[in-house]
Order: sequence, then structure tokens, then C-alpha cells
Amino acid sequence: MDPKLQACGVILAGGRSTRMGSNKALLELEGEPLVSRLARRFTGWFEQVVIVTNTPDEYAFLQLPMVGDRIPGLGPLGGLEAGLRASRFEHAFFCAVDMPFVDEALVRFMVGEARGYDIVVPAVDGEFEPMHAVYGKGCLPFITRNLDSRRLRLVSIFDEVRVRVVEGEELLRFGDPARLFFNCNTPADWEQARLRARQEG
Repeated sequence: MDPKLQACGVILAGGRSTRMGSNKALLELEGEPLVSRLARRFTGWFEQVVIVTNTPDEYAFLQLPMVGDRIPGLGPLGGLEAGLRASRFEHAFFCAVDMPFVDEALVRFMVGEARGYDIVVPAVDGEFEPMHAVYGKGCLPFITRNLDSRRLRLVSIFDEVRVRVVEGEELLRFGDPARLFFNCNTPADWEQARLRARQEG
């Protein structure tokens, strides 16, 4: 068994799930809620695990530390700020709760690449995957400033910090990006995730 990563694993569970129609974090894939699936993996991979949520009562059953946004309702950038402030480590890996096929080898590689960078982020066909990325505490001043000025896109800070992009053949070594970064936004996505999980099971 590989040693735990000296980084914080942050589960972003603050989304409104409007397109799904119910809290997708609690949808069960192979008999396990998505948030539990990710929490189980992260506790095996990381020295510290934190859940970012503004509804902590929903996740109390996980018995994991939880933090809320400083300014609720501003989206994932607020989650980055909360998670980085809670991290005991210089770097934290952030993942959206609705990404059920996170790959341990890719996560370990990304955390290993973080030294000397503020962000390690995958990109597919030139598009970043900022909800599956490593962020360092050096990002915090820029995140806080952008939140306060309501510049809320996650990539709004990328031009201001040191970014390591994982893409192309380097990324393909870890599998099909369509699987690695699959996320469940709609009922149709959810059915596809269940089918994929059954096929892989």
C-alpha cells in the first residue's frame, strides 16, 4: 500500500445540483453515495481530508472535518478558498463530489508535480479541468481578491500564478480523459455513470 500523500484531499460538495434535481453527492453508485465513495478513497490516499459544504448536517455521517465558504453562494472559487485555508499542507487536491472515476495514479502524479507550482491542472483539448486539480496556498491572495471583486471563474487566477498543465500524451498514460473527468450533472449523466460502473465492476 502506497504511503499517504503529504497534502490535503478536498471534496467540493457545495454545488446546488439544480440540473440533477436532488443532491447528487448522496446519489448511490454501486450501493455507495458519491460523497462516501470519494471520502473512502481520499482517506486512503491523503494525510488530511476535508469536505467543503455549506450544509454540514447532510454529511455528518462521514465523520470528516467540514468547512464552509467565507461568502456562501459564490460557487467553486469560494470552495477553493475554504479548502486551502483548512489545509495543513502547502498543497491540496480538489475534486468535485460528482466525479466518480477519479484515478489514484493520476492524483498521485499531480501532487508529485506540485513542488514549485501553485496549480497543477489537467487539460483536455485545451480546456482545463479546474475541479480536478492541485492548488497551493500561494493562490489564496488571488482567490480572496477575486471573490471580493466577484470575479468568480476558477480559471480567473491562472494567469497570476505558476501553473503546471498535464495534457496530451502525459495525461493519456492514465486512461481515457472522458472517464477520468466524467462528472454527473444531469440524470442522463447519472445513468451513464451507473452503466460505466457496472461495466467496470
